[in-house]
Amino acid sequence: MLLLVLTSLAIFLMLGIIIGACIQGTQLHGAEQKVQDFFTRFRAEEDTRQELYESAYRIVMDLGEALDEEDIIAQCDAVRSAHDRARAFKALAKDQPIPDAPRATGQGLKVVK
Repeated sequence: MLLLVLTSLAIFLMLGIIIGACIQGTQLHGAEQKVQDFFTRFRAEEDTRQELYESAYRIVMDLGEALDEEDIIAQCDAVRSAHDRARAFKALAKDQPIPDAPRATGQGLKVVK
């Protein structure tokens, strides 16, 4: 039984090393390239989603600072700048559609009698 567990752990460790080498590799062949594409696809989607979130966060924080500005002219300029950045962000976000996370079914309103 112990030998079976150790063998299984060794196989999983070897598979992990092989997959890691495929992900980090540069000059790959057909099957290796497919493995790399499969695993890096998820990372690229997450990186894009994180970049869009950070950009939107910076725009909102700058808008909040602009609204707190005491000088009316400086406030108008800062709000206009934030508005221009928001419009550019909207155009960029439309060009890079990010699939939404799948929602669990059955999360609706229930009728209680």
